[in-house]
Amino acid sequence: MIAARLRAGGAELLRIEPSETPALTGAQPTTTATTGGAAAADQPVAARLTGARLTDFGRSLWHTALGTRALGVLDCVVVGRADLIPVGMLAAHLTGARRVPVLFHGTDMWTMRPHLRWLLRRDPLLYPVTTSSFGAGALCAVSVGAVLAPGLEQRWRDTLLAEAGRRRPLPPVPTVLSVFRLDEWEAKGLPALVEAVAEARRVLGAVRLVVAGPGPAPGALHELVAASEHTELHENPGDEALARLYATADLFALCTRTRTSPPVSGEAYGLALLEAQLAGCAVIGPARGGARDAYRNGDTGWTPSDESPQALARVLLDLLADRARLARAGRQAAEWASACTDPRAHTRAVFNTLLGCEPVVPAPAEDVLAASQPPRTTGTPAVR
Repeated sequence: MIAARLRAGGAELLRIEPSETPALTGAQPTTTATTGGAAAADQPVAARLTGARLTDFGRSLWHTALGTRALGVLDCVVVGRADLIPVGMLAAHLTGARRVPVLFHGTDMWTMRPHLRWLLRRDPLLYPVTTSSFGAGALCAVSVGAVLAPGLEQRWRDTLLAEAGRRRPLPPVPTVLSVFRLDEWEAKGLPALVEAVAEARRVLGAVRLVVAGPGPAPGALHELVAASEHTELHENPGDEALARLYATADLFALCTRTRTSPPVSGEAYGLALLEAQLAGCAVIGPARGGARDAYRNGDTGWTPSDESPQALARVLLDLLADRARLARAGRQAAEWASACTDPRAHTRAVFNTLLGCEPVVPAPAEDVLAASQPPRTTGTPAVR
């Protein structure tokens, strides 16, 4: 998405492909363990591993340097992942780049290794770019950065807005929807949501709960859904089907748990909240994390006081008791989210945040911007 915005604004993009080696990217190497033998006998093995890693690191840096130097002078090097900070520093110093923004996408602000934090703090060219004010605050002790809200592909945005424009009668049973990667169902707070919806049923009567997202769904999730009344699971819905689920729900709920120590979890922004609002559905966001930037609290979305099922149930009961109010909030949500995801405004934001300037060419027509966008994937571009 960022690459598409940069191209649309007239930037020339070049890609740096570092060697995917543990030494260069910061990943932990995989080793095998054997039984038996004294600890002293393992020391030569450890020494050989350290030597091999240093050799691998030097070779990787050399190949990356050769490829980067051939690019010539660059204005900016965009580091697409925090573990590629060493590559970004190398590329910047070889090409004379004046800006090196480092993109943070989620829980990487908590899992970043100490030496990468040290580099981010010490190198004046590096600065973090997060998707929310929460993420910027989490990194403020390391470096003062910038906030760049995520954008949406033009075709996907149009699909969601088209669903929001279709007027449908309210179904007899209110529906609560939650969308996430199905293998993350526990971290996404589904057990708390199931319990909260069950509490709402005891007061309001039947309430339908729909869970959807990329699969495969683990067996434990299937068991939870099967044991819950009026609960459905939609595995791997296509874009049109997912947009319809958003548009036909009374309320969208994302209940991600925020955990800053392993195993970490949390929402840096909560893009699904924005998608739901584009389709005309009001939302409930997580109690903590960066998702509050993704809706207008009290108007298009609501936030529980804490992560407990009881706090979530109180919000559900208040909102589901007045479905006409929810429908009005959904219409406001579509208008607000449409303004927040305007492609031209997002292109300007990308240029200002990453390059420190306005787009080189006038804002293109929406169909031109849509044509410049690849399928929903992200890259790690270097921007000339």
